[in-house]
Amino acid sequence: MPKESQLSRESFLQNKIIFVDGFIGGGKTLFSQIISSLDRVEMWVHRPLVEQVCGLYSHKNIDMNTAVSLLNCCFDNEIYNQSLLRDQNFRPYDHSSVFKYPTKQDYIHRMSNSNDQELFIKFINDKRVLHFMSHGITALSAPIFESLGDRLIFCRLTRCPSSIYMLNHLARWSKRWGKESRNGMMYNDIKGQKVPHFIVNRIEDYAKADEYERAIIMLEEWLEEGNKIKDDKKFNIIEIPFERLVFEPMKYMKQISSQLNIKISKSVFKEMKKQKVPRKSLDDAPDSSIFENYGWKKPTKHLSVEDQIANEIKEMRSYLKPNMMKRVEILVENYSARHLGKL
Repeated sequence: MPKESQLSRESFLQNKIIFVDGFIGGGKTLFSQIISSLDRVEMWVHRPLVEQVCGLYSHKNIDMNTAVSLLNCCFDNEIYNQSLLRDQNFRPYDHSSVFKYPTKQDYIHRMSNSNDQELFIKFINDKRVLHFMSHGITALSAPIFESLGDRLIFCRLTRCPSSIYMLNHLARWSKRWGKESRNGMMYNDIKGQKVPHFIVNRIEDYAKADEYERAIIMLEEWLEEGNKIKDDKKFNIIEIPFERLVFEPMKYMKQISSQLNIKISKSVFKEMKKQKVPRKSLDDAPDSSIFENYGWKKPTKHLSVEDQIANEIKEMRSYLKPNMMKRVEILVENYSARHLGKL
């Protein structure tokens, strides 16, 4: 064997792939459910391996060739497995369950067909679209773009950093990463403190922080570093602010359906109705015991976006340290200027 050899793996399959990337607690489930209602688009899945590869590349643990080769394997395998419904979630009450797929009868027919090759060929010929949900990897996503090229539709879902629901969600997760088997988060170990792989430029800051400070640092990293990637013209990213999505969902569905060359059918409107979009206020979501367990509360009245942000900032001041509160206010100001303007 040569002293230096470089393994690589090309991509053999050409199905298009959608990524919905966003903050934890930022509205990805809402948007991904609606995306799944487009004809030919599969039910969304979360595959930690994709995030791990992007993390390894961003921290210079692997080079681009290695990252792309791993992703090429991953995506080809996912296409084949999805055509046979392998590695799918059949728990009825989970958000990612195949029973939540808007046209679940398609999956029932697929399950009842025992001919693997027939299913796979049909999946390819029908130009089925894979659909991944990911957690805050926009700033780390260069290997995904390199792997997929024009097969990729990358959606970046953002949400105002004033969201109490999102802040609490992030704070809870910050105490779990690196301490349990359930999640696939890779991390830097800084004197026993586990810093998740999507923190690249604020590692020491994160390691010294408490859970709410860590939540704010995550928001800084995701927003500021993600903005740089979005604004780089070589990356074609559809940016979707949650505060606009819930009031103007069709604007974004038209963008995505146009890139996929798929017409918007009745199933899209049906799923939008289930997700209560367009809605009367930001938190006017469908009842969900899962979201309630994470801290969502049904609104008692419908506030404007401006009033809700002001109320959330006021509540945050009661428990965040002044220096961290200032950082939140800067994030909110920059976010509003970029995404909200005049609502």
